[in-house]
Amino acid sequence: MSANVNFGQNSRFKFGWIILLVLAALMTLGYFSMIFFSLDELVLFAGLAALSLYGFLVIYIPFRRGEKWAWYATWILPIVLVLLAATVSGFAIYYYPAAAVCVLGLLLTMRNFFLKR
Repeated sequence: MSANVNFGQNSRFKFGWIILLVLAALMTLGYFSMIFFSLDELVLFAGLAALSLYGFLVIYIPFRRGEKWAWYATWILPIVLVLLAATVSGFAIYYYPAAAVCVLGLLLTMRNFFLKR
Protein backbone atom coordinates (compact mmCIF):
# COMPACT_ATOMS: atom_id res chain seq x y z
CA MET A 1 0.00 0.00 0.00
CA SER A 2 1.39 3.36 -0.99
CA ALA A 3 1.78 6.19 1.51
CA ASN A 4 1.47 8.87 -1.15
CA VAL A 5 -1.49 11.14 -0.64
CA ASN A 6 -3.06 13.24 -3.35
CA PHE A 7 -3.05 16.52 -1.49
CA GLY A 8 -3.88 19.67 -3.45
CA GLN A 9 -1.69 22.47 -2.20
CA ASN A 10 -2.63 26.05 -2.88
CA SER A 11 -0.42 29.09 -2.38
CA ARG A 12 -1.84 29.69 1.11
CA PHE A 13 -0.79 26.21 2.18
CA LYS A 14 2.67 26.59 0.64
CA PHE A 15 3.20 29.96 2.35
CA GLY A 16 2.11 28.56 5.72
CA TRP A 17 4.24 25.46 5.23
CA ILE A 18 7.31 27.55 4.41
CA ILE A 19 6.72 29.73 7.49
CA LEU A 20 6.57 26.66 9.71
CA LEU A 21 9.55 24.99 8.06
CA VAL A 22 11.78 28.07 8.35
CA LEU A 23 10.75 28.72 11.94
CA ALA A 24 11.43 25.10 12.96
CA ALA A 25 14.81 25.17 11.18
CA LEU A 26 15.81 28.41 12.90
CA MET A 27 14.72 27.07 16.26
CA THR A 28 16.72 23.88 15.71
CA LEU A 29 19.85 25.78 14.71
CA GLY A 30 19.46 28.28 17.53
CA TYR A 31 19.01 25.70 20.26
CA PHE A 32 21.74 23.49 18.83
CA SER A 33 24.18 26.40 18.87
CA MET A 34 23.18 27.25 22.46
CA ILE A 35 24.37 23.80 23.50
CA PHE A 36 27.92 24.99 22.83
CA PHE A 37 27.59 28.57 24.07
CA SER A 38 25.68 28.04 27.30
CA LEU A 39 27.10 25.15 29.27
CA ASP A 40 24.90 25.98 32.27
CA GLU A 41 21.71 24.78 30.56
CA LEU A 42 23.17 22.05 28.38
CA VAL A 43 20.40 19.50 28.95
CA LEU A 44 17.62 22.08 28.44
CA PHE A 45 19.00 23.28 25.12
CA ALA A 46 19.70 19.72 23.95
CA GLY A 47 16.07 18.80 24.67
CA LEU A 48 14.76 21.90 22.92
CA ALA A 49 17.03 21.24 19.93
CA ALA A 50 15.71 17.67 19.71
CA LEU A 51 12.10 18.87 19.97
CA SER A 52 12.66 21.49 17.27
CA LEU A 53 14.35 18.95 15.02
CA TYR A 54 11.39 16.62 15.49
CA GLY A 55 9.06 19.48 14.55
CA PHE A 56 11.16 20.26 11.48
CA LEU A 57 11.08 16.65 10.28
CA VAL A 58 7.32 16.35 10.86
CA ILE A 59 6.70 19.60 8.96
CA TYR A 60 9.08 18.65 6.15
CA ILE A 61 7.68 15.22 5.29
CA PRO A 62 4.23 14.18 6.61
CA PHE A 63 2.87 17.71 7.03
CA ARG A 64 3.62 18.50 3.38
CA ARG A 65 1.90 15.25 2.35
CA GLY A 66 -1.24 16.37 4.13
CA GLU A 67 -1.33 13.80 6.89
CA LYS A 68 -3.75 15.14 9.46
CA TRP A 69 -1.84 13.83 12.49
CA ALA A 70 1.13 15.99 11.44
CA TRP A 71 -1.01 19.13 11.66
CA TYR A 72 -2.00 18.24 15.21
CA ALA A 73 1.55 17.25 16.15
CA THR A 74 2.92 20.57 14.90
CA TRP A 75 0.91 22.41 17.56
CA ILE A 76 3.53 21.31 20.06
CA LEU A 77 5.88 24.01 18.72
CA PRO A 78 3.76 27.08 19.61
CA ILE A 79 2.68 25.46 22.87
CA VAL A 80 6.29 24.97 23.95
CA LEU A 81 7.15 28.51 22.87
CA VAL A 82 4.31 29.97 24.94
CA LEU A 83 5.30 27.86 27.94
CA LEU A 84 8.90 29.02 27.62
CA ALA A 85 7.78 32.64 27.34
CA ALA A 86 5.63 32.28 30.44
CA THR A 87 8.45 30.78 32.51
CA VAL A 88 11.48 32.70 31.19
CA SER A 89 10.34 36.30 31.26
CA GLY A 90 13.60 37.70 29.85
CA PHE A 91 13.05 35.90 26.55
CA ALA A 92 9.29 36.39 26.30
CA ILE A 93 9.83 39.16 23.76
CA TYR A 94 11.26 36.51 21.39
CA TYR A 95 9.09 33.52 22.23
CA TYR A 96 5.64 35.13 21.98
CA PRO A 97 6.15 36.50 18.44
CA ALA A 98 7.66 33.17 17.33
CA ALA A 99 4.63 31.35 18.73
CA ALA A 100 2.31 33.80 16.94
CA VAL A 101 4.10 33.22 13.63
CA CYS A 102 3.86 29.47 14.16
CA VAL A 103 0.12 29.71 14.85
CA LEU A 104 -0.25 31.85 11.72
CA GLY A 105 1.46 29.14 9.65
CA LEU A 106 -0.81 26.49 11.15
CA LEU A 107 -3.94 28.51 10.51
CA LEU A 108 -2.91 29.18 6.91
CA THR A 109 -2.60 25.45 6.29
CA MET A 110 -5.65 24.35 8.28
CA ARG A 111 -8.09 24.61 5.37
CA ASN A 112 -6.20 22.05 3.31
CA PHE A 113 -6.28 19.50 6.13
CA PHE A 114 -9.97 19.77 6.97
CA LEU A 115 -11.76 20.34 3.65
CA LYS A 116 -13.84 17.46 2.37
CA ARG A 117 -11.99 15.74 -0.46
